[in-house]
Amino acid sequence: MSHDKSKKNIQNYALTNRFYTAQGKFLFNVWFPPLASKNLIAKPSKRGRPKTISDEFIRYLFRLKVLFSFGYRQLEGILKCVISKYNLDAKPISFTQIYRRVKKLKLNIKSKKRTKERSVAIDSTGLKTKGQGEWLRKKYLEKQRSSWIKVHLAVDDKTGEILSVEITTERKTDASQLPKMMKKMKSLNIRQVYADGAYDQIKCREAICKAGAVPFIPPRKNARLKKGKDGELVDSYRNDDILYIWELGATAWKQDLGYHRRNLSETAMMRLKHFFSERLSSLSFKMQKQEVLMRIQILNELNAVKLEVVTNQ
Repeated sequence: MSHDKSKKNIQNYALTNRFYTAQGKFLFNVWFPPLASKNLIAKPSKRGRPKTISDEFIRYLFRLKVLFSFGYRQLEGILKCVISKYNLDAKPISFTQIYRRVKKLKLNIKSKKRTKERSVAIDSTGLKTKGQGEWLRKKYLEKQRSSWIKVHLAVDDKTGEILSVEITTERKTDASQLPKMMKKMKSLNIRQVYADGAYDQIKCREAICKAGAVPFIPPRKNARLKKGKDGELVDSYRNDDILYIWELGATAWKQDLGYHRRNLSETAMMRLKHFFSERLSSLSFKMQKQEVLMRIQILNELNAVKLEVVTNQ
């Protein structure tokens, strides 16, 4: 028995080694993209002031900033070095211009459509933006800007890919963002959605059902059955869940319906914080959103590398 267990651990170590090796190759390709100089000069446009540096290269510089915590002045230095090294006929732009270009980048989370059904776990987390913590802010009653923002994530529970994201201030509730995320994922063939009790609202369940999925959301402890005008029970997932819990208990409901898969959303949040940081470097809310979106894009790319390693095992 112990021999089989040790053999399994060796296999896991070998797989882990291959993943981190592939991760190193990925980071190398980010730092030294192939033919980076050819993508630097912007194509001529008919409208507006002509750009000397392409959006693709600005996106590359922003990836470096997010991955390695560079400042915009350092990005300006990298840009000048690339131009001088390859003798390019392009005028470098200042760090303030790089900042403005990054602010206008379109950073969308796109996922490939699949014929297989997906299960999604939805939850939210907070990222710090400034200050020394909420405790000091509340203690001294300082009237200052919010010290953290909320990131709402929808995660594929099988692959770990982040399918949808909403970035809001700390005052927005979790339930208010779920309908927006479900609209974005309408074409992704989602069949199950796992969420915690904070999403136990009519609008959340309706948005999930409208997208063709089944909600797995635990009812509140004081939940009551919904009845129609004639006093008969309404046919709904929530009523079924309440009756199930009344009869067998909440633990049995979670085990039988596989509610533990919701924890995979927390795994994605841990990766988002540990691989980068719990704190954002940007000050304005617009740039904070850009920074979070770039982090998620990089995480999805790293996740694709991991899946490729696992499939080629």
